[in-house]
Amino acid sequence: MLLPENMVRLQIISDKSAIDPIVTNLLKLGMFQPEDPLYPLSNERIEDARRLINAVQDHISKLKIIMELGGLIIEPLGSIKVSSWIKAAQDVSEEASKLEERYKELLEEIGRLRAEKDLYQQQLKELEPIKSITVELSSLYSLELFEVILAQVSEEKLGLISQIIGDSGFVYYTRFEEGKYTVLIITEKNADIDKKLREAGVRRYELQEGKSPFQLYNEILERINQINTILERTREELAKKVKTEENYIKNMYGKLLTVRDALNIMNKARVSEYYLQIEGYLPEKYVKKVQNEMKDLAYVDYIRPRRYGEKEEPPTLVELPKSIKVLESLVEIYGSPSYWEISPIAFLVFTFPILFGLMFPDFGNAIVLLLFSIWFYRYGKRRGSENIPKLSIILIYSSIVAMITGLLARDFFGPLPVGGLREILNNDNYSAGPLFNLWPIPASVSEAIKFLLPFGEYSTSVSIENTMIFSVLLGAIALFVSSLLGIIDAIRKKDPEFLFFEKLPLFLLYVVPIFIFMYGITDPANFFTVDQQILGQILNAVLMKSFSENIIGYGIVWWTSFALLYNWAAHAILVKRHDNATWGSAIAMGFIEGGFEGALLLLSNTISFIRVLVFALSHYYILYAFSYMAYLVAPSVNTIGVLLNPIAIVILIIGNLLAIGLEGLVVFIQDLRLHFYEMFSKFYEGRGRKFEPVMAYVSLE
Repeated sequence: MLLPENMVRLQIISDKSAIDPIVTNLLKLGMFQPEDPLYPLSNERIEDARRLINAVQDHISKLKIIMELGGLIIEPLGSIKVSSWIKAAQDVSEEASKLEERYKELLEEIGRLRAEKDLYQQQLKELEPIKSITVELSSLYSLELFEVILAQVSEEKLGLISQIIGDSGFVYYTRFEEGKYTVLIITEKNADIDKKLREAGVRRYELQEGKSPFQLYNEILERINQINTILERTREELAKKVKTEENYIKNMYGKLLTVRDALNIMNKARVSEYYLQIEGYLPEKYVKKVQNEMKDLAYVDYIRPRRYGEKEEPPTLVELPKSIKVLESLVEIYGSPSYWEISPIAFLVFTFPILFGLMFPDFGNAIVLLLFSIWFYRYGKRRGSENIPKLSIILIYSSIVAMITGLLARDFFGPLPVGGLREILNNDNYSAGPLFNLWPIPASVSEAIKFLLPFGEYSTSVSIENTMIFSVLLGAIALFVSSLLGIIDAIRKKDPEFLFFEKLPLFLLYVVPIFIFMYGITDPANFFTVDQQILGQILNAVLMKSFSENIIGYGIVWWTSFALLYNWAAHAILVKRHDNATWGSAIAMGFIEGGFEGALLLLSNTISFIRVLVFALSHYYILYAFSYMAYLVAPSVNTIGVLLNPIAIVILIIGNLLAIGLEGLVVFIQDLRLHFYEMFSKFYEGRGRKFEPVMAYVSLE
């Protein structure tokens, strides 16, 4: 799960006549990625495959449009019987053409309506700045005392207009799209200025005679509404027609996908007068299976990639359980893992939901997020999207962890329903919330972990300090593990320079925060107090105070200094070797990149994890503020009285929508940032290529 599967480059040599059964076997296996041969036996390709593959891909695109417009889940079904893949491709392509012909008229109508709608929407956008003008522009342009010009101009011409008009008139402008402006020019009657503006390419708005911008805008708006009605009716007609042959369409879609992959193998193959050559990548564990299945058809041989830096890098396949494979979509935002890299997915499956839950601790908000994620998943499935269902499952995992942290924090759509006015006003004379005694987590649990609750009824005077240390401790662990993975990657790549001059200095630096913030483990009962003492010793060592009383502090400072000097020297050597710099400039650049920047990153990356605490506080106090406003509009000593007040309910709904929507989005982005910038940058380059095997999407008969 951590390391990519071992890949081999497979070569299949056979008689030309065996091509169809060989292709069928590879499709059934579903674990072969075809490549152009390294040493082709000839330059001749299978021309029919090259010619047909583009047509098949075009049919796939059109069929996906039909399925999407018809409201079908985009998935392959059914089976295909094949004796010759070229013949099968021709037959399936012809059958797909007939299917498309049945929907051609409706699709053309939808396309025409969409094009007309886009044209009207562009006109609407251009009229937007002047839509409130209720007089005809011709009347506006023919005033006796003033020259009035309304025009659309680019950003460059805007500056030119200001120069031409100078102090002799008034210029007002507003942007209606990127790089384009609507401008209103008012001057005294002056033919010279009008001439200069025309020469500069400034053209007045010219609208249909007898209509004001206001009238035209509303007419276009009405026309767009009519088009939307016709579009909806046409789509419904298409959907009804598609539903009547749903299985046939899905079967056709599966056949096309399967034929496309078969043609892909054949297109990359090389043929001579008598022989066929196919090459590609295959996980090593499948080699014996392929050799056994093809022992009567072909000669099968393979080579293993030797080391990082070879001419061609193998594709990367990381075998993952289906439940966590969805996290690949997050990793791929950063880039696909290299064949020589440890996959960060196993790392991400724990850290991403946990960090999200810590920054979004509200049981009620998390339930809403969970319900939204389930709806979003189904929506993505209906649309045939690959990424929406994956993102939805990530949100489901994250919302489940947020529900757990919300239970521990005793928050349900804010503090009011559980802690009540007693928590809001910090006054025992007021009542607790209606859920206080019904809460699944006993108050004794909150009492036991109060030293780590930075907010709420059970927080203490030292909770913020402890939570700050805890947040940075999470960062120290994540950064240490990340830099350790960087060492392992460098060893796998068998690249001594990469190991000793890039990854080892980084690892030595990030040993420091893990040592500082884990030192409290020596006295678990006083964990946070011990950590604070170590931080005090470091400060004393920096201030050159007594050595005997601050031995650990001095040791940490000396270790950090050594690691920074090593990082400086390593970067200087790399600059000297690869940039052909002089020793003077290499030492200077080494100091900037290795010493100064290294120290800044050590400090900033570690402290950056305080955002875990900051966003947890932010989430709580946004809802606290709206709960307090609800109390102000419905003053009562009874929490239920506040919760039943209509205005208070509206305020609480607005506050929670803000917290769920805005805060949820920000927390998701910050979670990504902590992974991509603070963690992944220590060990993960993401410059690999994903393993994309050919396969049979329908059963092969």
